Amino acid sequence: MLGAMPSSSSPRPDWWSALACPRCRSPLSDEGVELRCRGCATAFDCARGVPFLVDASSRDRGHLATADGKVMVSGYRRPSRLVAALRSVISSEFSPGRQWRDTRAAVLAAPGPVLVLGSGCSQEAGAIHLDLDDFPGVAVVGDAHHLPFGDGTLGGVVADVVGEHLFDAAGAIAEVHRVLRPGGAFWFSVPFLFPWHGHPADYRRWSCQGLAAEFSAFTDVTTGVRSGPCSALVNVLTEFAWVATGCRFPRGYTLVKGLATALLFPLKFGDLLLRHAPEAHRLAATLFVCGRKPAAGSA
Repeated sequence: MLGAMPSSSSPRPDWWSALACPRCRSPLSDEGVELRCRGCATAFDCARGVPFLVDASSRDRGHLATADGKVMVSGYRRPSRLVAALRSVISSEFSPGRQWRDTRAAVLAAPGPVLVLGSGCSQEAGAIHLDLDDFPGVAVVGDAHHLPFGDGTLGGVVADVVGEHLFDAAGAIAEVHRVLRPGGAFWFSVPFLFPWHGHPADYRRWSCQGLAAEFSAFTDVTTGVRSGPCSALVNVLTEFAWVATGCRFPRGYTLVKGLATALLFPLKFGDLLLRHAPEAHRLAATLFVCGRKPAAGSA
């Protein structure tokens, strides 16, 4: 299937030809300031080289206007280097294992194009970054429920703690299966024992068994722990400290949770001792799952 045709006045990246209409999956014609579907004739804006291939009525995109969504958007639009530096140490996040790192790196290094789904402000060299809005570093504005790529056009998909924010996670996983070429790889991380967090919404949690069932259409599926029980403990205790204030989000959240985290974050390093515990998944903060789309002709 042919993809979007590049404009002679605006050079496009190599992966541009993989783009497709998120409504009918037909190829797109590149008209410079907009992309037009050759099937349903829908026009999509293309601002500063970023195509907006998402319906304005998208449920998940609508959540960007909620209190939690506004906090997320503000953090992405105006990231603080100081806050980022502090969070690299004083936070509940700690993932000392090698398995999740190695499997994630393998997918990112897969023959491209490789999509980073729900990328926020993350930067992965050579990857296509997709999110609900044109945050810094985002190359395509789109919705995981209707990925704007043709069938079998991608070599890999990575989604880091994104699945819980999707209204129809099963539908989004089916979309990942659709856009991957046969043998293409995926890597997801998801929360298990983790407080509710609306970035911009939060619908569910998974166990290792749940992940294996959710991704049963794929092959070579592997699950494991990303952030362990001690990270989960810090998360729960610091969230409890704020909930106990009786405030409504976002009032007092950053201050109270920040102070509690500054006091309790050393507990997370206990995961250095628990990372090889065979039952750590029972209390893990986050888990990961990876696998491949079955090769063409496989049973």
